[in-house]
Amino acid sequence: MTAMDERGFSIPNKCRSLKYMFFACLILSALVTYVYINNVFHSDRDFLNSISPVASLLRAGRKDVSSIGNINTSQAASEHLHVLQYVPRKKITERPPTTEPCDEECQWERRQIRYKADVNQACDLNNEARQITNWAEWVKVNELVLQSFYFSDKHKTIYCEVPKSACTGMKRVFYVMNGGKDKKVLTKMNIHPHSFRSNWRLSNEKSVKKVIERLKTYKSIMIVREPFARAVSGYQDKFDLRPNGFWKDWAKTMLKSEGKDPSLVGTRKDISGHKALVTFEEFITFTTNTSVVNKYRGDQHWMPIAEICFPCQFNYDFIIKIENMKDDVAYTLKRIGEEKLLQYMFEKGGHETKSSNSSSKEAYLSQLTPDLVLAFKDRFVKDYHAFNYSMDVLNLPQR
Repeated sequence: MTAMDERGFSIPNKCRSLKYMFFACLILSALVTYVYINNVFHSDRDFLNSISPVASLLRAGRKDVSSIGNINTSQAASEHLHVLQYVPRKKITERPPTTEPCDEECQWERRQIRYKADVNQACDLNNEARQITNWAEWVKVNELVLQSFYFSDKHKTIYCEVPKSACTGMKRVFYVMNGGKDKKVLTKMNIHPHSFRSNWRLSNEKSVKKVIERLKTYKSIMIVREPFARAVSGYQDKFDLRPNGFWKDWAKTMLKSEGKDPSLVGTRKDISGHKALVTFEEFITFTTNTSVVNKYRGDQHWMPIAEICFPCQFNYDFIIKIENMKDDVAYTLKRIGEEKLLQYMFEKGGHETKSSNSSSKEAYLSQLTPDLVLAFKDRFVKDYHAFNYSMDVLNLPQR
């Protein structure tokens, strides 16, 4: 005789009923979770669109010419997509406590958590957290951008160079990490050309297999900076304070692209009284026009960090902010076992400017029209979001 429970169900039938109920609940939970995540994702994106002056840029997703990971044109962007797959970032939602006692290294660890959380949130909300599915093809498509990556096999560490973000000092560090001892190379005039030709520049590596291995497995470092301060520093350094022949050619290109006479190069003074190659307004006009920049293949000095270092495709182990430069660099070098090299980051001879001074930034900002300020926001919106910089610095001063 079949055993019965107190409600008259046979025991085997009861087990089957419970099993069906379990699977039904599981399916229902999955549907509820999907609807919730979908609604949250779209509401978050709508929120970003509402607060950003570049709503159309965010709504365009990865179809715009300034999509993360691209250096050239919209055609290159379309070629790029087939080697990428959308994969949501591992969420870092837990923020470190701020009330408990904490020494300097502990504070650095907390900042690293915040930095990475900011990047992950921006990449996920913009649907740009991408996993590379075809590494060989990706390296081929981004061959030019790989010129910005330097490595140390001994330390299994790779560094993405962002011009005007302490790159002179970090190149000195990598030169020494790779066995360099010639003090003449460490000067500001020599470290850059030496590093361009070095065997520790990723684009100089002939083996695609080794390039991929380093990108996939090495610890990674990136130094970031508030975009407008970086732009002012780049302008001062290349077109105002120390112009040379190379940048004079770029200045002529800028004027030509804007329909102006190239003979104007170097004939007008900037706000500090120097005879600049181009005005700051002309510089921003050129560098924020993506179609023009792509036509002339651009230059990393005025490219967004999002298009140089691929923060939505690589999970950087160490993010250094210029605003917390000394401590961020010190503990990053400590973690890779080279704390003694900190001196090379702060040796005299880098391209120092005063662009981080708020009054200096306001003076340059006052040279721009509202439309140009908006264009700058459009061009660098991903950097502002990913690295949690406020766009309030771009509020035009009252005239």
